Formats: sequence, structure tokens, C-alpha cells
Amino acid sequence: MPPQIVAISSLEWPESPSELPTAIVQRAGQSFLTYEAHARGWLKRPAAGAAAAASSSVASASASTSASKVASAGSGIKIKAAVDLFALSEDELSDLSYYEVLGGVPIHSTPEQLKKYYRKACLRYHPDKTGRGEEDAVFLAVKAAFETLSDPAKKKSYDSTLDFDDSIPAGNESAAEFYKAYGPVFERNLRFDRRYDPSVAASSSSSQSAKSKGGSKKKKTKKKGGGGGNNNRNSNKDEDDAPPTLGDDSTPIDEVHAFYDYWTHFDSWRDFTLKASESTDHDVEMADSRDEKRWMSKEIDRKAKALKREEVARIALLVERSMAADPRLRREREREREEKKRLAEEKERQRIELERKEAEEKARKEKEEAERIAKEKQEKAASKARKDQEKKQLRKAKQLLWKLAVAAHGKATTAEDKVWSDIESMHGDVDVINDNLATAAILTVAASLGGADADGNVSKVKVEGLKELKRRSDEIRNDMAEEKKAAAEKREQERAAAAAKEAQAKAEKAGRPWTKKELTSLAKAVKKYPPGGSNRWDAIALFINNQCKQKEGPRTREECIERYNITA
Repeated sequence: MPPQIVAISSLEWPESPSELPTAIVQRAGQSFLTYEAHARGWLKRPAAGAAAAASSSVASASASTSASKVASAGSGIKIKAAVDLFALSEDELSDLSYYEVLGGVPIHSTPEQLKKYYRKACLRYHPDKTGRGEEDAVFLAVKAAFETLSDPAKKKSYDSTLDFDDSIPAGNESAAEFYKAYGPVFERNLRFDRRYDPSVAASSSSSQSAKSKGGSKKKKTKKKGGGGGNNNRNSNKDEDDAPPTLGDDSTPIDEVHAFYDYWTHFDSWRDFTLKASESTDHDVEMADSRDEKRWMSKEIDRKAKALKREEVARIALLVERSMAADPRLRREREREREEKKRLAEEKERQRIELERKEAEEKARKEKEEAERIAKEKQEKAASKARKDQEKKQLRKAKQLLWKLAVAAHGKATTAEDKVWSDIESMHGDVDVINDNLATAAILTVAASLGGADADGNVSKVKVEGLKELKRRSDEIRNDMAEEKKAAAEKREQERAAAAAKEAQAKAEKAGRPWTKKELTSLAKAVKKYPPGGSNRWDAIALFINNQCKQKEGPRTREECIERYNITA
């Protein structure tokens, strides 16, 4: 019960403080004693015990939908039945909650219900009815209860101070104990869900009562508007959705995750302003000045925020311990671990299989490469041996031809047999044959001189073979001369074709007239790039081609020089 300040009488102060009389005053009176008791913390704030028979009370009292939800969420707060306040002492009266003082009003009652209970209490406890005077503690308690519960903000702060079990499980519960240990705790804490905010419930009840008074007029408006009712239902969708429950061991894992997601983002309406005011021992109403009142308010707000942070941490710890002990999440985590292990094993198996295949493929490629290299070596060796053999045969054939030609030339005695006048000429023809014929052709010529049988046996040497040797030598020389002549003619033709093409290109370029824009660009470029610079005419040609994009093609430095000489 808040302290009451009672005016005694007006005082006339003397002009000088020294004229004030001194006296010893005995502190007494109900108002002062109440204030002193609250200031020293001797009296407890009216509390309601734990609660919620309020659900059935609100339902029977035809409360609104949101109020009934709050009642169901606030289970755990029990309101005593109506008692005779006159039969209680002041200590027993202070132990009652405001709801019990008003005659057992439901904790989630509507403003209309609260007024009804207050009027009923006034009929019984008002000083005009009892004759106990304005300072009657019972009536002051009834009045303070109504003033607090009729103000949504004060009611919200007061409801937050009602007896509530803030304890949470220790977190080491077994699977069999989990649901019994945590289920009631989550249901108990639903009392502070933001959707069940008492101030919001009171405002929604007021708006619904105002709408009901509008009656037929609003019905007509809805009839004209068509879909107005649907909008209202959509706006209240979140309020109509019941919060998820902890469930049991058979609850699907998606619903379990939805439950913990709900509590992870739990938004509590719990207000610690009144509790902070008590702990800081600040009473804003008793402030001596506006600055002191502002300072008290800041201190109370700071303490209330600290208590709010502790509340958030408490809920977070509850969720953390519940998730750690939840057998469903444990099974899910175990399943995820097994799945992760299986995937890791599968990945390792695939890696080993891939490494095995890569090793086999590498071994196969190395084997094929070794076989290829060995085969190439064999082929190279065989080719080298074949070439060496061919070179050896060619060398023997040349030597044989030399020997037979010398022997035949020495054996020739008549002028008819002597084909060459001197041996040097013969050497020249033999060199021509050896340098231009293959082994088989050389052996053919050597056969005409007696062949291998005549080697070392002059008697078998055929002198008439010298004519064949001369004939083949002359044929080779003629063929070489013709080839040389054909090559020379081909080079001359190519040179003539290139000259004709170049002349044609020059004629085409020379015949392409210069446009006015090109001439202007040429004049600018000649001034921009004076004589003496490196690559002057290349720069001039590039400048003209950048300025004038011609379809016929760019101008060359030679064209620019030629045109400049004509112009100059």
C-alpha cells in the first residue's frame, strides 16, 4: 500500500529562523509508519502466490480470445478466493495481492471485469458504508489495487513481480526424466510471452468492447465493405497461432526444431521497473525536485535493464540445457554423426578407389611408354643398321666402279676403246655417276664393266663398258642442266610475277585520288611532325589513317611522301 501524505495545517513561519521553537516530536501515525516500513524493507510487496486458476475464471467470465490465451499461458498463479478484509490484520492484509484485495479478480480480467470487482469492493469497504474514515487501511488497499491494475503499464510491472518460479533444470537429466523436468518449466515461462502482454490484452479488450457498442452500425459498414472481416482475421493470425509445445518422444524432428527456434527468439514482456525501484530504494513520487526525479528514473531504468538482461540469459540457459538434454536432438545429432561418418567413409573409399585407378592408369601408361621407347630404340637401331648397310653397300659399289673404270681405261689400247683422252676426265664422269646414282644404278654401270667378278681380275674387265659409263654420265649432266635451266626459268617467272603484282599495286595506289580530308590531314601531319624526327613518315601515315577511315585501305608512307612531293 503506497504511503499517504496528509495535510495537517498551514504554518506561519517567523521572519528569523532563530525564532523557531524547538521541540521533541514523537514519530507516529499510520502514514509515516507505512512509509518507514517500506523504506526499510520491513514490509513485503503484495504478492499473489503462484497461480492460475485464472484460465477457468476468465473463460467463465466470457473474456476475449486473447485474454483466454494469456490465462492458459499464465498457469501457475493461484488467486485466493474472496476473503473478508475486515477480518485480517494489517500484516495479513499486506500479504494479499491486489487481485485478492479486490475480491479474487482474475489476473487476466478485462477492464470491465476489473471495474465490476472494484465497484463491488467499494460497496463493502467504502468509508461511507463502514464509517471507518478515509484513513481506513482496508479501503486504501482496495483503492491502491484498483489504481495499479487499471493502468496497463503499472499492471504489467506489477504482474511481473508476482510470485514466479525462475528456477530451471540443472541440465543433467536422463532421457526418462527430460519431459517431466522441462515441460512444466517451458509452460510456466509462457506466461511472459509477448503475445500475452497484459497491456496488449487490455487494449484489445477495450477495442473489442468499443466495437461491440457500435453494434449494427459496424455491421452495415462490413456489409458494404465486403472483405473487412478477412483483414481482421489475418491481422490476428499470429495471436490465434498457439505457441509450439515441447511434445513427447514421438514428436517429429521438424516440430522439435520449430519449438527450439521459437524459444531461441523468445520475446518476454516481463517488466522489472517495480522490482528495480525496490532494489534501488528509489521512489520517484517522493523526489524533492525534477532533477532528482530524473536521476531516480535513470537509475531505476538502468537496474531494470540489467534485470531484463538476466531474464534473457536465464531463458537462453534454459533453452541451451534443454537442447543438450533433449533425447530427440541427441538421436538427431547421433544420426548426423553417423551420416557424417558414413559420408566420410564413403569419401575415403572413393579416394582409395580413385588412387588405385590412378595408380593402375599410371602403371599402364608407364608400361606403354616403356614399350614405345623400347620399340623406338629398336626401330632406330634397325634403321641405323639398315642405313649403315646401305652406306656400306654404296661405298663398295663406288669403290668397285672406280676400280673397274681405272682397269678398263688402262686396258683400252685402241683409240676407239679409249673414251677419254686423259684419266682426269674419266674421274670426273665417275664422280658424277657416284654422286648422283643410287647403289643399284652404280652396280648396273659396274656390271657393264665386268661387275664384281672382274674386281682383281683384269682379264674379265670389259673395256666396252666405258662407253656405257660415258653415256650415263652424259645423261646425268644433261638432266642436271635441264633441271637447273627449269629452276632458273621458274625463278624468273616468279620474279616477273612479283614485279607485275607490285607494279599493279603501285598503279592502283597511285591511281586512287586523295580526298580533301586526306590532303587536310596530310598538311596537319607535316606541321605536327617536322623533319628530323624518327619514323616521321610512318607517324604521318598513321595520323592520316586515324583521321580518315578509307574503305579502300590505309595510306602507306610511300604514298604520303609521293603526294607531299607533288604538293610541295
